[in-house]
Amino acid sequence: MNLTRCEKGHFYDADRFDICPHCNDLGGAAYDATVSMPVATIPSELAQTEPLSATILQTAPVPEKTENGQETVGYFQGSIGIEPVVGWLICIDGEHFGEDFRLKVGRNFIGRAATMDVVLSADKTVSREKHAVVLYEPKNNIFIVQPGEARELCYLNDSVVLSSVEIKAYDVLQVGESKLMFVPFCTAGKFSWNDVKKSEKAE
Repeated sequence: MNLTRCEKGHFYDADRFDICPHCNDLGGAAYDATVSMPVATIPSELAQTEPLSATILQTAPVPEKTENGQETVGYFQGSIGIEPVVGWLICIDGEHFGEDFRLKVGRNFIGRAATMDVVLSADKTVSREKHAVVLYEPKNNIFIVQPGEARELCYLNDSVVLSSVEIKAYDVLQVGESKLMFVPFCTAGKFSWNDVKKSEKAE
């Protein structure tokens, strides 16, 4: 195809017509008003056979907005500028073996989706969103595990989690086929970010 534009702005295929068919009213079978454009083809080996999952098309988490359109500020973010780490989950068995996942203040959602706080994207037995929740409560300096909103179950030290349960150092949480060992940073009598804030105010 040799797409050409005439002096009056009409486009036509110069391989089929010597002059602009619009300007010269060629009409009939001699002129097809629909000009076919070449269509790109995808090699069969690259063709997508199923929808792309969230583990491939990862998007950044969207900040939570309040009713007046402002972003929700985290528990410590307003005072020290960041949401600091309060502990970790470390995979000791499963597709993410050896990887660590940071825990922050409040609820830490576990799932395969990129929007989760603890992303187990390689474990297909884990629910996409909110399979389980690990919560850090800063006022009492404790960690709690809760069942998520998914149908699948989670286990703490091989016991099913059906309600809120406090977790201790080196407890093992099983989500899907992944076993995650809990390692706290903030612990009662040892360290709390609240203590740091208090000492800064005293100075």
